[in-house]
Amino acid sequence: MSSDWSIAFEVIRVIIAASGPAVVAYVGLVLNRRLKSIDQAQWQNRKIIELRLDVYKDVSPKLNSLYCYCRWIGDWKETSPPEIVRLKRQTDKTVNVYRHLFDDRLYEAYNAFIHTVFQTYNDPGEDAKIRCQIVGRLGDRRAHYAGDWKPEWDEMFAIGNVAPEGDVEAAYNRLMGAFRASIGLKEEAIR
Repeated sequence: MSSDWSIAFEVIRVIIAASGPAVVAYVGLVLNRRLKSIDQAQWQNRKIIELRLDVYKDVSPKLNSLYCYCRWIGDWKETSPPEIVRLKRQTDKTVNVYRHLFDDRLYEAYNAFIHTVFQTYNDPGEDAKIRCQIVGRLGDRRAHYAGDWKPEWDEMFAIGNVAPEGDVEAAYNRLMGAFRASIGLKEEAIR
């Protein structure tokens, strides 16, 4: 009987000794697959961030021009109303093409800003109208424009539907904050 136990004990010892490397190999295989999965996810996230940065680099100067035009700051004197409408169209196209790379908050913030700066959905075939004053406490766009103001440009403004400066400021800041968040930048990282 003790010989049977001794044989059984020896068989168990051999099985345990042989299974150690197999367990280590299995655990290594599982860990390797998991690490590759993590690496693949990080690579995808990095590529998405790069695409988002490319969109940001393309769109943010245009958005800033729209903002500056409505706030009478920066290069507003060098920008014509047709250029402002063109910038809107360009940003609309880019934001809509790449909409699904960003979260819904960015798209909602973009639309809020655009509808603050422009009166959209006018008569069929009619361009969006700029929701800022031609003449206001900060100047006269006709007189201060660096080029020759064309009288037909007056029709490009939503005279009775001017956006308050505070609304333009708030919508722009919300939009830029949504861009910053979608790229993964924290507020403190910028300061």
